[in-house]
Amino acid sequence: MRHLSRSILLTGAVTTGVLGLSLPAAAAAAPVAGFQTDQPADAGPELLFLPNIDDDAGVCRDRARALVEKAADREAANDDALQEKREQLEQEPDQGKAEAEWAEAVRSHRWKQNAADRALAACNDAADDVVNGRADEADLAQLRTRAWPGAPASADGRLSVPARDADRIRLFIHRPKSSAPYGWEAVGPRTRLTAEEVRHGVEIGVEGRDVVRDAAVWSGRTSVTLTVTANGASASAALKLRQAPVLTQLNTAPVQEVLRARTDESDTYTQAFVEELDAALPAGGVQGPSRALDTQGDAWAQDIFEPAYTAVPGPDGRPHGMRVLITSVNDDRRVAARTAFTELAGPDVAAVHITHVPDVNEKSGYDSMGNLETVPPSPGNPHGRVVIGGDGSAPSATGPAPEMLSFLRAQGVQDPISLDTSWLTVGHVDEFVQFLPVPGSRLGWRAVVADPRAGLALLRDVAKKGHGGDLLHGGLPELEWPYDTRLDQRSVDAFLADTQFIGTNERAAERIDTNLALLKAKAGLTDAEIVRVPALFTARSMDYGMLRTEIADMEDGPEKEARQRELAGMRDAVAEIPGTVNGLVLNGGRYVAPKPYGPVLNGKDVFAEAITKAFRGTGYQVTYVDDLISSHVSEGEIHCATNTLRDVFGPSNRWWRRH
Repeated sequence: MRHLSRSILLTGAVTTGVLGLSLPAAAAAAPVAGFQTDQPADAGPELLFLPNIDDDAGVCRDRARALVEKAADREAANDDALQEKREQLEQEPDQGKAEAEWAEAVRSHRWKQNAADRALAACNDAADDVVNGRADEADLAQLRTRAWPGAPASADGRLSVPARDADRIRLFIHRPKSSAPYGWEAVGPRTRLTAEEVRHGVEIGVEGRDVVRDAAVWSGRTSVTLTVTANGASASAALKLRQAPVLTQLNTAPVQEVLRARTDESDTYTQAFVEELDAALPAGGVQGPSRALDTQGDAWAQDIFEPAYTAVPGPDGRPHGMRVLITSVNDDRRVAARTAFTELAGPDVAAVHITHVPDVNEKSGYDSMGNLETVPPSPGNPHGRVVIGGDGSAPSATGPAPEMLSFLRAQGVQDPISLDTSWLTVGHVDEFVQFLPVPGSRLGWRAVVADPRAGLALLRDVAKKGHGGDLLHGGLPELEWPYDTRLDQRSVDAFLADTQFIGTNERAAERIDTNLALLKAKAGLTDAEIVRVPALFTARSMDYGMLRTEIADMEDGPEKEARQRELAGMRDAVAEIPGTVNGLVLNGGRYVAPKPYGPVLNGKDVFAEAITKAFRGTGYQVTYVDDLISSHVSEGEIHCATNTLRDVFGPSNRWWRRH
């Protein structure tokens, strides 16, 4: 057989080259295989494509609601079965065997309970092999095969991806005369380019079918190969592809919408909180009111999902993509997190479920999304870095979930930093650090950090001025039961004389120092970027209250004494003064903070005065909102009770630019 000499011209965003061989004279110096893209040069040599997991077709939300409703009875039965299993195992003589069986039962239970979540996440534009409208078409990364005008009638072409990636990406070929929606046909093993298509070139679309979850399994990088055959000989060219990562949104981005849990009209405390919150939004450049989500009674809108996004260069070089809501793997948040699918996912909004196989000893609270924040950009970290709390060890048996950490690391852009939040009862990062946009400053942002030493200093100053007998929580409204019992209504002097209280705050200060040292070393933070605000913590959490009640019902004896020592030794912290850093960053130098209810001197709350001064020094105006009963007594604050959707598609969000 006569051998056809061939040329392969590979043209990507910045790469052009001829590989190895020369063209036959009849080909008139045209390439026989190759690609063209319009991707901007600053995006690098790989063609970037999106994980196409939003719902431009608008068909998934109703399905999601039906799935959730159908799952309710089944999941309740599963919970009952797990409880029965627990009771059975408590009677097992061999407790080693019982513990092993219980661990397996918990893992099996979680897998069953997440069946609906896997089904929810499976509905998206990439779940089928059609293009679901013009908006879906815009989510395809598009390229062209290079034309070979002199291709003989025997010529045809074949598109392929590595076999290992066949279920990760999908290719489409645009054939205007096709009956396929908008002329886009899914490429299969038998798809061939005709001789006419080889001569003129053809448009190809690329979509990702899922996010990158674990870099050890798939890094998001692949390739597409065009093989052209004519007169019995073949030539090929390959183009490298990279799926866009998922990036968490930054507090430095403008707020577009504030989200919260739907409230019960009979809950007058929470209704009052919502009214105050909504009243604060317009001054912060947010068109209100806040948006209520059906979280099935879960008050903590911050904890159910983390807003993120994925983007590639659009036609004008600006970011084009979709929001991605990363739902919590905390089983306590499981039902509430489904609101991401039932109320928010749709055109240009995707939601992701990450399956987590739990360890029976884990602290599930670490997997609530109030425990995941993002340090804004700094030198060496152009897109910021995720911070996530845990017990300070890596890997940790108690959390956060390894599957979540693998997912965050796999994105390859915001390498997560593990902070120590084990000293907190709830254990969330947002209890002691927050990030503010500060235009014109060295980094363009600053970190607001809880300062227990400053809080204790304020109390000592109050006592020094002769007001030690005043209540620490000044100006409290009249409180109904049980809220009057959840607030520690002792005097300033009583708090200062309480060694447990002082020790809790000293320990908190030391742990915050350790975390700040880590942020300085890994995220570019310096003392110049730290805004310290007075804070006070207490060991008298809801857990403390339950243990104290248990002790009160015990008979005198060694067991009771042991429990009393346990109570006195508690040092894990929760906010005593409603936590300032656990607030809401709005636009235009506005911050919404919990009303602190500190000691009142000369008609002024000394904590509010100090907090206002600290924020004023960085150009911010604080609005105080009363969350005392709506959130604080349940060990959360404004940040915990809200979530935000921010502008993630501004011109500065070109993650692909090389720095």
